[in-house]
Amino acid sequence: MGLILLKIGLFLFAYLLGSIPSGLIIGKIFLKINLKEHGSKNIGASNAFRVMGVKLGLLTLFFDAIKGAIPVILAKYVFPASIDGFEVYLTMFDRTFDYAILFGVAAILGHTFSIFLKFEGGKAVATSLGVVFALTPIIGVLALIIYFIVVFITKYASLGSTFGCLVVGVGATIQFLIQGIIVEQTFVLVMYWALILLIVIRHIPNYKRLIAGTERKLEFKKKKQPEENNETNENL
Repeated sequence: MGLILLKIGLFLFAYLLGSIPSGLIIGKIFLKINLKEHGSKNIGASNAFRVMGVKLGLLTLFFDAIKGAIPVILAKYVFPASIDGFEVYLTMFDRTFDYAILFGVAAILGHTFSIFLKFEGGKAVATSLGVVFALTPIIGVLALIIYFIVVFITKYASLGSTFGCLVVGVGATIQFLIQGIIVEQTFVLVMYWALILLIVIRHIPNYKRLIAGTERKLEFKKKKQPEENNETNENL
């Protein structure tokens, strides 16, 4: 019973942690602005980059990602080593990370449907990246690099997010094949591709604007004043 309560508690903690609107808090602390009133009026890292500049954008990206990484690290490393019963669970699923990634998903749901923002939020990209870093760090680094390369070339955050998440799915599949653990890691791959689908679905409005030629480009430069009332770019 204690182990079950611990898992439930960790799941709720992950959701609440994910629900913390990092970009909103950073905007109010450093610039005295409400990020939901500027740019795309969204709280994620891409809008933070556009509205608040590179430094605060990176800070938002870091905190949004760490929200996804912390619950996975707790479930994967901290609790199994210190609480009776978790060791067995870890041994059974050591190569699939079944329970650990589910706690990461809870954080992603919190970021996307924040209880502090009337169940609105980001597009799951940055917090998903944190989960990926905690489980497959090399793939996480590759995804982040691809994101910035695509955004640097195209200036479209939505394209960077899309290519970055596809790198996670394809890269993890290739990694597990090379390591010879593709079968053992089936659950992780299923969850990765489910998250990719979620991210793609939440970017459908962006894709429509890209086709129409109305998607706003993301410029990595210092902002003198926050932009207001722009609705064509979205967030991580």
